[in-house]
Amino acid sequence: MLMRTPTKMLALSLWAATTGIGLMAGQPRPDNFSGNQGKMTVLTSFTQGWGFPGPLIEGRPGFFTGLALLGAKGTAFTLTSQGALTSIYSFPPGSLLLQWEVQAINGLVYGTQLNPNQNFGINLAGKLTYYPQSLPNTPVFSVQLPNGNLYGTTTNISGVANRAFVRMTLGGAVTVLHAFTAQEGDPYGRPILASDGNFYAISGFGDQYESTSAAVYQMTPSGALKIRKTYSDGRKNYAPGSFPESLVEVGNGNLFGTASLGGSERAGAIFELSASGAYTVIHQFTNWDVGIPTVMVLATDGNLYGINDGRAVASIFRVTPAGQFETVYAFTNSAAGTCVCYLTQGSDGKFYGTSANGGSAGVGTAWVWDLGLPKPLPAVKGIRPASGAVGASVVVYGNNLLGPTSVSFNGVPAMVIKGISANYVSATVPEGATTGPVTVTTPNGTSTSPGSFTVE
Repeated sequence: MLMRTPTKMLALSLWAATTGIGLMAGQPRPDNFSGNQGKMTVLTSFTQGWGFPGPLIEGRPGFFTGLALLGAKGTAFTLTSQGALTSIYSFPPGSLLLQWEVQAINGLVYGTQLNPNQNFGINLAGKLTYYPQSLPNTPVFSVQLPNGNLYGTTTNISGVANRAFVRMTLGGAVTVLHAFTAQEGDPYGRPILASDGNFYAISGFGDQYESTSAAVYQMTPSGALKIRKTYSDGRKNYAPGSFPESLVEVGNGNLFGTASLGGSERAGAIFELSASGAYTVIHQFTNWDVGIPTVMVLATDGNLYGINDGRAVASIFRVTPAGQFETVYAFTNSAAGTCVCYLTQGSDGKFYGTSANGGSAGVGTAWVWDLGLPKPLPAVKGIRPASGAVGASVVVYGNNLLGPTSVSFNGVPAMVIKGISANYVSATVPEGATTGPVTVTTPNGTSTSPGSFTVE
């Protein structure tokens, strides 16, 4: 059984970390390898005292947070787009953190600690609050809504059969919305919130570590589950809690996902599940050396970008919604690192990511990969509350709202504004405001709410 660990080291070519890619003679070539696209720059190397870095969250323009692990020791850190790395909190030895986090409407970043069984919230200055849990397994959250609730799952992390879809308030109160039956699988994939207002994620069927098939399920906010599609391509080979496979919504209801060990060669597959329920494999990988797709993100050019955690060569791939696939970067340089890897598109349009190997200490790097893609435009979705008096504080929510420079209420600018996260901006209703839409301006553009704010 193939188990991906952060100790994989490859025989790699010596090549400048800021200039492109090259494959050594005899190295396997990733599928549809186009190569030498974009500019990769190593921002920093993690040290032995920190350990292997996980995914990055951009909390302010060019300012990221994340978790690094070394054995059972964890560190919360901040990282700038210029490479300044700062430890903001050191967890006690033996804490056993999961590296996935989500930033909430209160500005805190919420995460999961397995020993003891508790969640935590931490601000950008490193002030941490614990939320002990009574559930057998600690929830992992991936969605936070304007109502102040976080949503996620518990899974079969330590062999304890406790599989559930859960909701947690910002204060740590957890409610089980749905308990998964054996017929519904183990919800190891991180839920996403789709445009229809429902959650979607992947569950697996099989033992604790290796599933034999998988399903895409739909979950309503009240906890009603519907299996959208069960498929044999859904094999995975990762410990629960690592959440290596992802779903991404493209268009109005079409979901794209990865099956790490799916496809006819069991080296991985990328699939599309249409809004009507049609399941299509749009790309299959040829062998474990260059396959094993994990996370994907939807970028501003309309294409999906993802990570292959290949046994010999890890890589970044691009796939269009129409199914055109190419590998655009190969991790062939120990200075840049080798995977397990994560990536996210920053507010400047560049991809920021981490590698769990490589760098000066061999325990990982953070890097930026520039393809020259457009910067993400702000998109206002709504206002909470939807009415209030002059002087009231309201939250405008949406996507890509980092670095707000102005907020106006029906054309009247607010004097007090605060950027909370990529999804939330707070503003005070100004004197002279009248009922109408709210507009947010960021360095990347302007967006106006689809509905109106009522001035009382």
